[in-house]
Amino acid sequence: MIIKSLNSLGLYGGASLNSIELALISTDGIDVQEYIDSRIVPYPENLALDIRKLISKRGWTFDDLESSSEVQNVRENISAFYAEAINDFTDKKNYDQIGIDGLTIFNDPEHQCSYQIEDGHLVCKILSQTVVTHFHKADLLAGGQASPLSPGFFNAITLDMEKPILFINLDAVSTLMYLSEFGKIMAFDCAPGLAMIEDWTFRHANMQTDYNGKLAITGKAHNQIVQSLLHHKFLRKAPPKSLDILCFSDKKEHLEGLSLEDGAATATSFIAEAIYQAALDFLPAIPQNIYLSGEGQKNPSLVRFIKQNFAPRSLKSIQEIHPKLQAVGAQATAFNAVRRIYGLPLTFPTTTGAFAPMTGGEIYEKK
Repeated sequence: MIIKSLNSLGLYGGASLNSIELALISTDGIDVQEYIDSRIVPYPENLALDIRKLISKRGWTFDDLESSSEVQNVRENISAFYAEAINDFTDKKNYDQIGIDGLTIFNDPEHQCSYQIEDGHLVCKILSQTVVTHFHKADLLAGGQASPLSPGFFNAITLDMEKPILFINLDAVSTLMYLSEFGKIMAFDCAPGLAMIEDWTFRHANMQTDYNGKLAITGKAHNQIVQSLLHHKFLRKAPPKSLDILCFSDKKEHLEGLSLEDGAATATSFIAEAIYQAALDFLPAIPQNIYLSGEGQKNPSLVRFIKQNFAPRSLKSIQEIHPKLQAVGAQATAFNAVRRIYGLPLTFPTTTGAFAPMTGGEIYEKK
């Protein structure tokens, strides 16, 4: 097979519970030739509400998810929304295929279940475009954690940079990606992310999130509660590991009784502390070159807490690598779609725990 650059469109549903990312890049799956465009699109309010209802339910199995009329109805609606968002984004833009990594509503790698709520076949049918999706399945079957899927992209954008480099990716969950000077990539979900803050603000103020971190900056972080949350068993588990979006839901009561502002500040402080603790506990060393990425960069309070923990190291934004690295989840998905088309691996033993480097993704060809 001749490997050539393709214009690849990526849609990422896991940046938060409130929005999706779209991006168009030119890539051969090894390097990125051009960052063409990107966009953040909020979920329609009713659809976001339906997604929250699904996520709040526990005890799913894969068969439950596949057979539930409620799940399948949301799956159909979210796929129609994805298709509409893609169509609006790509007006008069040329692209070769679409990669979709939908929102993970349930993640249980021990039982080989990780469920992303999207229907690639339906999007393919609506848009008459080739769609690559379900990137997680092959890794699960190979004994992996199903995520993170983006380390290969982060490695590609730093090919000419001095290593080691640490990326702290702040999306619905938080992920560490460590690129060593010897070419080794280590990655794992390390802590809750925006989903924890969004859950608090939605339940207590019907707010989609803590916009610009304003609640947290006016509230007080309760250190005793933060320290208690840091004893959660997930945080002590050695990587590779991936995080279910509601893994910490059993600890919600720790925040109850706090004011809206104090709860937001405490949740935000906890996320920052958990990220730092994971870096101390599991990385070979904390390097000087540290970059923040993901939708969580838009929360100045979260960024401030993280920078305080990692001081005196100077944390930079991923946009300092390239100003158009604006929707990295979607850009990574576009990159992975091309790697799937060319049969290149997406996950590795050091990123998910799979027994070998694995490609992955189902391809729905346009008719």
